[in-house]
Amino acid sequence: MQAAAMHDHLQDRIYEVSPDQFEVLCKMVLVRRLDTESLEVTAFRQDEGIDIEGIIDEGIIRAWLGVQVKQYSEGNTVGLGSLQRFRGALARGDHQIGTYITSSSFTGPAVEEADDAQLCLVDGGTLAGIMVDSGIGITETSAGLETAPEFWQAFEKPEQEDVVPSNEVPLANSFETLRLFLRAIDATDGSKEKITSYVNTELGESFAARHADLYGTAGWLLGFVHKDTPKIVDNREVRRWGLTRGGVEYLALHDSGDETSATALLADAIRNVEIVQRIYADLGENGELGYDDVRGIMASETTLSESSVQRRASTVVQWLTVLPDVTVERDGRSKKVVRR
Repeated sequence: MQAAAMHDHLQDRIYEVSPDQFEVLCKMVLVRRLDTESLEVTAFRQDEGIDIEGIIDEGIIRAWLGVQVKQYSEGNTVGLGSLQRFRGALARGDHQIGTYITSSSFTGPAVEEADDAQLCLVDGGTLAGIMVDSGIGITETSAGLETAPEFWQAFEKPEQEDVVPSNEVPLANSFETLRLFLRAIDATDGSKEKITSYVNTELGESFAARHADLYGTAGWLLGFVHKDTPKIVDNREVRRWGLTRGGVEYLALHDSGDETSATALLADAIRNVEIVQRIYADLGENGELGYDDVRGIMASETTLSESSVQRRASTVVQWLTVLPDVTVERDGRSKKVVRR
């Protein structure tokens, strides 16, 4: 399609994504549009009204950026009050520059407030235009412009299917390491290299890059992290993970010492994992399942190879036992999963 048609198409996509996904989209556009590895953006923090923040360092310019993101339906404009509150949030957070991004538009008084405070306003049409002009989320072919599937994969979620894909069966059996992985995302730029280095330092033992993928996938299944799509930085591909609101809340509950609420949040997230749902349903019908039964269900319900089923079964059982009505008991020389 031509540029004008692509602009309209992207503006439609901006309205179609969820509010959380809109924040992720804005984060991805910022990272790619500013084209600097030094920009570290943390979404979903909600620090005094700042949704995304980071340091812009271009050599001769260094500034602390605060961004507010609001997904409004078409015709629901951002008014003066929202800009005044954003201006106050920037001051409280010592942000030097600010950008307000919305899927809709701004009222006249809001624009005047932004001009007075030297704030940058980006409405839905402008955001779509930036993406077209900068080639973000799109690709150019001989037939014209098309959306880039690899970019929009960041907004995919696990979906119910007849057979569970292998990448939707967890192989991350330490919730302590999972929390450390989430903290690593929060403390770094979210790239695999930085996460691996952080976790290795904290654990004092080997945490390979492949482990980062495993725990990243686990966090994605739980809805605690979102997957950014690769960006080329210095001629190499960089993929970043980011915390979702659920991930931020889970860490905050642990930090506050509220283990009961943290475990409840984790249990709710585990219940939404498809392979857990299927085994839990069988467990409800039978009351108990031996480990061989669990492996049998996984073999028939997933695309995993036999060897992968063996490796991942213990992780799935461990995830199941986080649920308050599931426990593991001895059954002679083996063990069984029991639903109380």
